[in-house]
Formats: sequence, C-alpha cells, structure tokens
Amino acid sequence: MLQQLKSYIAGNRLLEATDAVLAAVSGGVDSMTLLHLLPAAGYRVGAAHCNFQLRGEESDGDEGLVREYCNKQSIPLFVARFDTQRYAAENGISIQMAARELRYAWFEQVAAAQGFDKIAIAHNANDEVETFFLNLARGTGLRGLSGMAAAQGRIVRPLLFAPRANIAQYAREHDLRFREDSSNGQVKYARNRIRIEVIPELTKVNPAFLSTMRGNMERLGAAQRLVEGLTDSLRKKACTKTGSALHIKISALPEDQRECWLFELLYEYGFSGATVSDVAAALGGNSGKIFYSPTHALLKNRDTLIVTPRKKAAMPANAPTTEESMRPDSQRHEVLLPEDGLAARKVELGGMVFSFEALNSLNIPLNQGNRVALLDYDALQFPLKLRPWRAGDRFVPLGMAGEKKLSDFFIDVKLNLFEKHTQLLLCSANGDIAWVVGQRIDNRYRVTEKTTRILVVRV
Repeated sequence: MLQQLKSYIAGNRLLEATDAVLAAVSGGVDSMTLLHLLPAAGYRVGAAHCNFQLRGEESDGDEGLVREYCNKQSIPLFVARFDTQRYAAENGISIQMAARELRYAWFEQVAAAQGFDKIAIAHNANDEVETFFLNLARGTGLRGLSGMAAAQGRIVRPLLFAPRANIAQYAREHDLRFREDSSNGQVKYARNRIRIEVIPELTKVNPAFLSTMRGNMERLGAAQRLVEGLTDSLRKKACTKTGSALHIKISALPEDQRECWLFELLYEYGFSGATVSDVAAALGGNSGKIFYSPTHALLKNRDTLIVTPRKKAAMPANAPTTEESMRPDSQRHEVLLPEDGLAARKVELGGMVFSFEALNSLNIPLNQGNRVALLDYDALQFPLKLRPWRAGDRFVPLGMAGEKKLSDFFIDVKLNLFEKHTQLLLCSANGDIAWVVGQRIDNRYRVTEKTTRILVVRV
C-alpha cells in the first residue's frame, strides 16, 4: 500500500518531497490510514479534524480518537467545532452541504495560517464510483461522470487508487484504531444506498467492477477535457463579462446541440440540467423570462442571455421572481448625504462606491462619461439621498422640458430587467431626482451659465 501510494502521488504529481501536508482526519478507517501512510512516505504532516456536533457523544468520541493518535505520534492537530445545524438553517442548505462548506473553508484557513502546502483528503476508489452513480441518478453531464480530481487547487486525494477493502486490510495489518460512523449503515442516505445495495449487485455481474468503473471514468474524463477545450473556444466568441454579469450572445451559439453548449457555459453558475433545458426552449421566445440557480439568475433579453449573481442572502432555487428577490440587500436601503463633510465621504451602495467634490471653478469638461454627474450645487437641497428607483418615479431628462416616467425612460435606453431592478437614484431633499445614476441627470440640475458652484459625483 505504501509503495502504491508513492507511485500514485508521483504519477499524478500530487506532492513535492518538501511539501507540508494537512491531512483531513475524521477518525474513520480511510483518514486514519492516510494519516499513517503520509509520514511513512516521508512527508511532514499535520491533522485537521472537524467536529460537526451532529451525533452527540459519537462525534466527541471521533475527536477523542484523533487527539489520542496525534498525541502519540507527535502530529500537530487542529480541531474545529461547528454548529452545523444552525449554519444549514441560516443558509437554506442541507446538513451534508453545510458540513462540506464548513470543512473545506476551514481546511483552507488552517493551511494558509499554518504554512501547509497541500490538504490531503482520504477519498478512495469506492467513493469515486459511488459519486459516479449519485451524479448519474440526480442528473449530470460528462463532468459528473468523470470521477474525482486527484488534485484540485491545494486539495489532493492520494488514496483514490485504493479500494476500501484494501484500506481496511492495511488498517488491520498495522493495528490502526478507527471509528465507524453509525450513519454509514442507514440507507435513507442516497450515497449509503448506492454503497450498500447497488454496487454489490453490479460486482456480482463483474467481479472487477470497481477497476472497470475507474477505467470508464478515466475515458469519460478525457472526453470531458475535449469538450472543455471546445467550450473555451465558444466562450471567447459568444460570451462577454461586464462587471459581475455574463452576457451570452444567442446568435453566436451553434444551432446544433445548443442545449449541450449552454449546459457547459452555465455549469459554473450552478444551473441544473433541467433548468438549462428550459433556457434552451426559451431561446426563440420573448424577452423577459428569468431562470434561477441557487446562486445566479439568468435573463433572456432579446438576443442575449444575461447571468448575474443573486443577492448574498441564501435563497432556494425555486424562489419567486420578484423585484425584491433580484435586488442585492444593499439596494433596499437608502443613504442620506448631509452637506457638511460630503466632500470627504465615500458612500457604498448596491456594489458601487460614490465620491463627491465641490468646485467653484466652471473650467471643467461637462461630458465626463456616464459614471460622473456634474450638478448645479446651489440648485440642490440637502441632505441628498441615494435610493433605489420606485414605480411612479419621474424626472426631467437632460435636454427636455417636461417630466418623463422612469419606467418609460428605461424602455427608451433599453435597460434590461436586471439593470432596472438595481438602478439607483441621487435625489435632492425636495424629492426631485437629480441623477439617474449612470444614465442621465435631471435637466433642472444641469450646469448652466448661471452656475457658480458644481457638485461632481463619481461612481
């Protein structure tokens, strides 16, 4: 087993001889074996243990075992206790997903703070095959059938070559103590059902099923890499980024297999296969339809698909399509800007930072782009207010004499639905809109030959 580990690490370039490795150790047979093997292979090792406080005394027993082993072997140990149930509830995710997010974020923090080069996870060949069937059952593309990555950033998986039976045999031969998670025998969990009921039956059909599946996944992985290369080429032709928004030009998508290409382009934004199918079906339809992933929203806007992040607060994938749900949290707040000290302030709202400057000189170019507003200082009433736009808002667009509804103005300048829902206004204390931020100032607050002072607002 030790020689196989060294060969796998070398063949996949997982570790350098001088690397310090943080091993993620649960107390189970896989991670305890990994913690025994890595020092034997010559690596400087530390251990990281997460107590998710989900199984009471059993969780504490796991922690105790890991502490005892590391103390005897003089291995530095780092332990974190998480309120996993609370984190899951606050973020609207499952307990399993909460535990995953918590542990990987903490592993990265420990590695960075303590100077570890790599983080070793004890996933094995059985885990890889179980993940294949789990993804297959839930719906996936080639990526989900290609097996686990042996290396991914700082994360390495040195035991992927080893079947679980071989790991258990090694633990017995070296008298390694480990603990079995009682929940591993509960078939109410999908992964357990695959391990306990599905894989044994397939092994009856093919006794070498595990190694056969690893070969299948390697070939599927090679096919996925080919697809990724083609997708990268398509991304350069069809996609542009504006800030945090991705714009996909529909006419640039190959007409053959559009759904397939969309799946690849949208994968990193969390859209499911079913949602991508709905997006593909809507490509020839009217503008304005919105689709959601847990983290992003997608708008069909004429010949463009626009993908933007959803607000930071956790939202279920089936959240209703409302103006409130599409706005960042900060967009729902207003900021008052008193005259005193305004020039020294910087104000952040809706992901934008505003700065202010008062000028007595009129010797300044009036056209400075849509991120700068030049306003007649003395026409304004303080305190100014930054706020989101509301239905019924009106202003007098620069160069016009009469009022116009903002909703009509947005149609004129072809703002898409996302842009409308995140539009901010700078208002005078009398309620007038002085600047539709990034779009147009109000004609009543423009700089004229009678202006003596200018308020320069930059975003």
